[in-house]
Amino acid sequence: MLAPRAHVEIDGKAIRWTDIIDLHVSLTLYMAADTFEISLRNDKLLSDWLRKNQEVRIWLGYSSDPNRVQKSELTHIFTGKIDAVEPDFSDQMTVRIAGRDYSSLLIDTQFSAAYAERTSSQLAEMLFKKHGIVANVTPTSDIIERDAYDRKKEWELLQAAADLEDFVCYVDKNKAGYFGPRNLADDEVVANYYYRQGMASNVGSVKFMDSAIDCYNKVTVRHYTKKKLIEASAKDDKLVEELGQEKERIVYSSKAKTQAKAQEIANNLLPELSRYVITGKIGRAVGNPHIGCEKKVGVHGCGRFDGNYYVERVDHHLSKAGYTIDLDITSLRPDEAQQYRDDLYNKEHSILGGSSSLGKGMM
Repeated sequence: MLAPRAHVEIDGKAIRWTDIIDLHVSLTLYMAADTFEISLRNDKLLSDWLRKNQEVRIWLGYSSDPNRVQKSELTHIFTGKIDAVEPDFSDQMTVRIAGRDYSSLLIDTQFSAAYAERTSSQLAEMLFKKHGIVANVTPTSDIIERDAYDRKKEWELLQAAADLEDFVCYVDKNKAGYFGPRNLADDEVVANYYYRQGMASNVGSVKFMDSAIDCYNKVTVRHYTKKKLIEASAKDDKLVEELGQEKERIVYSSKAKTQAKAQEIANNLLPELSRYVITGKIGRAVGNPHIGCEKKVGVHGCGRFDGNYYVERVDHHLSKAGYTIDLDITSLRPDEAQQYRDDLYNKEHSILGGSSSLGKGMM
């Protein structure tokens, strides 16, 4: 019988499976750093060795031998650094570590390089290499304007540059920084979730919200070439009448190099952005280390809400009680990079706060 297991390495040294009390890994889109929390036994004073900035690698999955954890049977899901070490010298004798992936290095750092004429891709290459992150960058040609550098953290600047190029930007589990087009090819359903479907049931709860909050009736596409603005709009007059007001979404696209191209992009985006979006939360689903953000999952047993959804966020939970995941899902492909600029790992969700608040995202 397969047993849920984790393998954790800190600075290349494996932590004993029996020392892991519980583990939580939260994977997001581009809005913030991926995060982790691990509670460990501390009866042998593991806290004397643990330090901030040590590298943490995490594997999750199922082991064929419950008495022996084999890394080769598990899936690598996270690489990052420790931000906090929190020992508890009480009857429990535990130590908690928490941290983020390598995008945190860019999130925490104010851009300070002297101005120079750089393209978006040159900027991405420079910042990734500065922090020892392997750069996987698609070349671009437009020079970033000087005022784009004003008072920005490096991560904000990269996300803004990605926005202008119609790209996405993130740091993956292998410590590689990606700056390039979104991969739209992977549209295959990677898992199916069944609610109250007898022996097929594999999820504890499913909640949905059918809302017009993210529904737009006007789309404006913009692109700047040497400070010249190219702009075009598309509008759904019927939906404007239904909502009682214009609700505009502005999209920056480097592909809009002519007025006609900008109009074509706006016309193509309007049908997608004017659809009512359904968002949801899947709770206590059977653990699956292969579920990632922007993957598609199927939902069954929920009436008219049955269908395929994109994953916006996945939280992995492993303890002696088992391995489960929670998912945030949406009926529309998650939005472009500009929606995910903010670092949600802020004071409100402090790393030294409660475990339930660490790095929580938004729907």
